[in-house]
Amino acid sequence: MTIQRFRPLSTRGFSADNSISNAFLEAMRGIMWWSPILIALAILMCGDSSVMGDSLKLGAVIPLTGERSQIGEIEKNALIMAVDDINRAGGIRGRQVSIIIEDDNDQPDLARSAAEKLISEDGVIALIGSGRFEASLEIEKIAQERRVPCLETTASDRQAPELDGNYVFHIAPPLSQRFGPLLSFLKEVVNARTLALVYENTVFGVKAAEVLSKDFTAMGGNIVGRESFELGMSDFRPILERVKQAMPDVIFIASSDNEGAILMLQFQDMDINPKLFVGGGRSFVMPKFMLGAGEASDYVFIIDFWDGRLPYPGVEKFYSDFIERFLAAPRYFGAVAYACVQVIADALNRTSDLTPEGVFNREGVRRSLVDTDMNSVLGPVRFVSSGNLKQQNHVRMFLSQWQVGILEVVWPREFASEPYIFPVPPWSSRH
Repeated sequence: MTIQRFRPLSTRGFSADNSISNAFLEAMRGIMWWSPILIALAILMCGDSSVMGDSLKLGAVIPLTGERSQIGEIEKNALIMAVDDINRAGGIRGRQVSIIIEDDNDQPDLARSAAEKLISEDGVIALIGSGRFEASLEIEKIAQERRVPCLETTASDRQAPELDGNYVFHIAPPLSQRFGPLLSFLKEVVNARTLALVYENTVFGVKAAEVLSKDFTAMGGNIVGRESFELGMSDFRPILERVKQAMPDVIFIASSDNEGAILMLQFQDMDINPKLFVGGGRSFVMPKFMLGAGEASDYVFIIDFWDGRLPYPGVEKFYSDFIERFLAAPRYFGAVAYACVQVIADALNRTSDLTPEGVFNREGVRRSLVDTDMNSVLGPVRFVSSGNLKQQNHVRMFLSQWQVGILEVVWPREFASEPYIFPVPPWSSRH
C-alpha cells in the first residue's frame, strides 16, 4: 500500500482542448533520439542523488495494516501533517516536500521490499522507519547497504554487526535509558523489594525484561518471577498463577499489542494485587488499552516519554492541530514521526553538498544529520554514539498513570500533570 503526496503536474505541451501541439511532437522526436543517453545519465544519478524533479521526496515504512494499524495510522497522519506544515512555510530552499508512505504490515520481508522500492524506484532522499524491532532492522539494513540516511523510531539496544555503518539514526530513546524514572519511583515512593516480569517473546520484550532486571537488582531488588508469552495468546492463567505465588511488590508487563489489556483483565479475575502494575510498550498508551481493559486499566503506571503538555517548543500547537485535524491524540509515536520530518528538514536546510543543479547528495544529508543539534516537538535532538548505541538521540523519560480513563504524567514531580495515585487500591475495593 502506497500513499503519495503529489504536486500538480505541468500541462505544458498541450493545447487548451488537450490535443498535442506540433511543438510538443517535435520535442518528443528529439527526446527519442537522445533517450539512450538520458536513460544512462538517469541510472548514474539514481545511485547518488535523490531529488528528481521539483519536489524533495522522503519515504516512510510503517505498519498501516495488522495489529499495529491504529498506531501506524497516527504515524502516517503525523508524517503528512509535518510535510504539510513545512510546505505551508515555504518548503525547503524554495522546494516543496513530498512523502511516500509504504505499509509493511509489521512484517520483516515486507519492510525490506518496501524500503528497497522507496530507494530504487522512488528515489527518496531519506527514509523513516517504524514498527517492530524485527521489521525495523530490515529497513535499517537496506538503508545501510544503499547508503541512504534513515531515521528510526525504535530503540537501538541490539547487537547488529551489519549496522556498524553510519546511515541509521535513532530518534526515540533506547531501552537501556527508559527505566530511570520508574526505578526512582520504586525506590523513593514504593520501597519495592521484589519484581516479577511478564513479557512478550520478541526482541523488544526480551530486551526490556533483561534491562529492567539488571537495573532493579543493581539497586538491591530481587527478581521473583520471569514469565514470557507468545504473541496472540489469550489465556495467561498458568503464567499468572506462578506470578501470584511469588507475591511480588511490582509486576512489569512488556507488551506492544493487545495482550496488555487481556493480562490486566486476568490479573483482576485472579485477584492478583501487587503494590503496582507497570506497563511498557506502545499499546499501553493507546485508548485501545483503556477501552479493552476497562476499569482494570485504572492506576496502571506506564513507561512514557511524551505528552501534549510538555514545555517543548511547538508542542502545544502540534498537539492541538493534530487533534483538530484527525480527532485523535498523537501520543508519543505521533510526536516521534512528526519530529523525524522536522529533523530531516533541518538537515536539508543545512546541507551544503549540492550539485551545480542544486540536487542534494545523500552523503551530504547524512553528514548534516550527524551534526544535528535542534529542538523538536519531541524535545532536543542530538545524535550521540556511545558503546553499542550508534547515533542515538536521548529523550527525557517519565512515568504516566491511567486515572479514570485519562493518561496523566505523574513522575518526576516537575513534569507531573496530576499527582500519582499510590497506594493502589486492591481489586476488591474498586467496585
